[in-house]
This record gives sequence, C-alpha cells and structure tokens, in this order.
Amino acid sequence: MAFIHMPLASRTFGPVYQLPRLQLAACLLAGSLFCQSAYPDDSKLHDHELISPYQGSVLRERADETFNTYQRIVGAGVGGAVSETVEGRISRLRYDNPKGRSTLEIERNYRQALEGRGLMVDFQCVGRQACSPNRQPSWASINGLNLGVGSDIRYFTGRLPAGTGHVFLSVAINPQRTFLHIAEPSDMQSGLVKVDIVALASALEAQGKVDLPGIFFDSGTARLQDSSDPALDAAALLLQQRPSLLINVVGHTDNQGGDAFNLNLSRQRAEAVVNALASRGVDASRLGSRGMGMALPVADNATEEGRARNRRVELVRR
Repeated sequence: MAFIHMPLASRTFGPVYQLPRLQLAACLLAGSLFCQSAYPDDSKLHDHELISPYQGSVLRERADETFNTYQRIVGAGVGGAVSETVEGRISRLRYDNPKGRSTLEIERNYRQALEGRGLMVDFQCVGRQACSPNRQPSWASINGLNLGVGSDIRYFTGRLPAGTGHVFLSVAINPQRTFLHIAEPSDMQSGLVKVDIVALASALEAQGKVDLPGIFFDSGTARLQDSSDPALDAAALLLQQRPSLLINVVGHTDNQGGDAFNLNLSRQRAEAVVNALASRGVDASRLGSRGMGMALPVADNATEEGRARNRRVELVRR
C-alpha cells in the first residue's frame, strides 16, 4: 500500500501520479483526506480529491454539489432502507470495475485503505437479501445508488475524522461498477438564488407555465429545505401582486425508483409547495397541485446533471 504525502501548501494537482501496485490510496493530512487527481486535464472527469479508486477502474460519471443534504444508507430491514441525513459538499462518482476482479477484492482494498486512515464503519451488508437495495423506497430513489438486480453486491458506509467534523463515505459495489458517495463538511452560501418575479409573470403569460427555480427537497422526500425560502417568498409575492391569477403547482421527478413511488413523491412535493405558499398568505383556493412523476423529463436521465434538471416544480396557469 502506498500513500502520497505532500506539504500543506502544495495542494494543487499536476500530472497523474502512477504508483506501482497501487490498489487504493487514501491519505489523512491536516485533519482531512487528500490524494492525487486522476487526470491532469481539467476538461476530463477527475477522481475525487480525497480518495483514489481501485487500480484499473474507469471513472464514468461524477457529480458535485457545493452544498446539499445527502441520505446515507445506514441500515436495511423488512421495512426498507434506513437512512440518515447528512449535509455539506456532496460528490457522487461511478466507476467501471476492471475485468477479472471480484467484488470481495475491490471492497477489501477500499476497506483496508480507509480503515487504515481511521474510517469508522457504521453499516455494511453483503448480498441482495441483506442489503435489499430495491425494496421501496429503493436506494436509487433515496440517493442515486443503483446496484442493478444481481445478487453479488457489497456496501459499506462510515465516517472519517476531518477537523472538528467528519467526512461521510459510502462505497457500493457490484461486479460491473463501483459507486463512491462522499459528503464533506461545508458551509452553505446563502443569498445566491434570485428569483425574478417579472420573468416568472412573463413566462406564465406567454407560455402558461414556468419552472420555479430554487426549490430544494431532502432526497427521496417531500420535505422542503430552508434554502427554498427565497423562491417560495418570490412565488407568494407574485401571487399576491396578481390576485386574479390561479395556478397549479406541478411536481416532477427523475427516473430513480419505480413509477408508483415517483408519482406519489411528485404529488407530495407539489402539495408541500402549495402548503408553503398558503402559509405565506396566498389563498389556498387559488392553488392546485398535481404530480407527474417521471413522465415528462426535460433532460437525459442517464446523467446526474440531467436527473437534477428533471427534479423540478412548475407553476402552471389555470
């Protein structure tokens, strides 16, 4: 096992570091993990700065959110997945596994490297029956972990010390792919979403509908996050300024999870927005709600970016 050690002032990424016989590298420096970047070219996908993948893995997808909540799977049972909400900088990476390597070998390399640097494992499971990733609500609908339908799956999640907090890591493996989900401590920047009331009104007048930007829910739930308040305030003000305007709030989801689950989730999210607008003084009789589930995507559900665009709330003029 080899580790990269760099001075604290040298946290920049240069060319690829090829370490002989490296299976996995994880380093703990100044209270946080640090490893080399996988690619020198910023135009390509990069491995996460905190952890290098199993040797020979190919990074196929990476999605980062500066600040959000993440539903970490910390248990499984007859009632479905048990999850806890963590928040911070969220990263989701998906790798293709090298051929000829078992899920056991890949998992042990990650475990050995991470536990060697202080990882405290909170939950682990092996096999479809023990993990039950497709029992509703599925892992895919909760946090995007889509392990397919095969029986050879492995999962563990834990925490690494990072300053005064923790980095939460989840590793899910099937014979073809490895998923790394990482939640790092991060403070949310506020005041970044500006909703243009005039633009909303113009779109409603011209097109009869408009996406309401800045609406955020906890993953897999209809609980509105506090960061949605500016958008809800703007929508409420729009309706108060136009007392004759009647609207339906329409919820949409991505394709993670089953049809019935997503249809119900979209309905609940639309109702949550209606309730939030009513609590801001809008007459509830002017508001309706509908859920469309994943029936009307506006982007490709094959990527995290596309799925994020499809998870949306619309205002539709009645």
